[in-house]
Amino acid sequence: MRGHGLPQRWRFLNTGNREAAYNMALDETLLLRHEAGGTPPTLRVYGWSTPTLSLGYAQKACQEVNLAACQQYGVAVVRRPTGGRAVLHDNEVTYSVVLPTTLSYGPDTLTEHYRRIGLALATALQGLGLAVHLERSRRSAQPRRAADSPACFAAIARYELSVAGKKIVGSAQKRLQHTLLQHGSMPLQMERQRLFQCLQVPPEHRYAFVQEAYTTMTAINEIAPIPVTASMLHEALRQGFGDIFGVDIVAAPLLPEEERLAYELHTTKYASTVWNLDGATAWRHSAALARTS
Repeated sequence: MRGHGLPQRWRFLNTGNREAAYNMALDETLLLRHEAGGTPPTLRVYGWSTPTLSLGYAQKACQEVNLAACQQYGVAVVRRPTGGRAVLHDNEVTYSVVLPTTLSYGPDTLTEHYRRIGLALATALQGLGLAVHLERSRRSAQPRRAADSPACFAAIARYELSVAGKKIVGSAQKRLQHTLLQHGSMPLQMERQRLFQCLQVPPEHRYAFVQEAYTTMTAINEIAPIPVTASMLHEALRQGFGDIFGVDIVAAPLLPEEERLAYELHTTKYASTVWNLDGATAWRHSAALARTS
């Protein structure tokens, strides 16, 4: 069934492995440009040029990130424009999708968008032979500690995906008046120990967190019937979103104005220590001072 309120052709972007600040700058660029009416709905796939810990919009880096460990292990730190908890991006495919908030085939709600996108992700993974389950309600993946964990994969949100009770995709969303951005981590392999080394976890509890993570988190190539490559997952995502939203998704390049805005956001925001470590409020204050000085 075609998505009646959506353009029948979306853009597919494969931007390869890029550094952390650029990845977040480009995702926000796609959101802002679509809101302004300058670009079509876009499905983007990408990776990370260096292991990166991404933080949710409202997380407190000083309380939840072990910055010394991140530096020791060569892990970059970046704050996302979306909410949620920390994710360690390394051997994975990251997806982002930008589309209108108006859905003529269902209610224009955050949960309905999560559901629809969740169905697309599930279709993609099922096409690769994974027995994924679309969660219908929020539940804790770590019943004893989830409330205390700053890690995204510690809890399964409504309409996220799991396999045998283990979370396999972590997603977050940001909405403007007419447009939404949802992006998420789809790990091919998972570095559970490194994740908890980079988070502010009491050393005496770290071993227990890591061991518990083996029962609550999983990665695609830990359970796939055949080895899955990034390119296989890219194509599966294009097919899954095309099937669920009833659209053609065609490869097309970035526009010059998108490249300019991504560069600006990279330089002034996502490469900024103030944004990444001190948070959005401090960054806005700093930007305001810069404009008036």
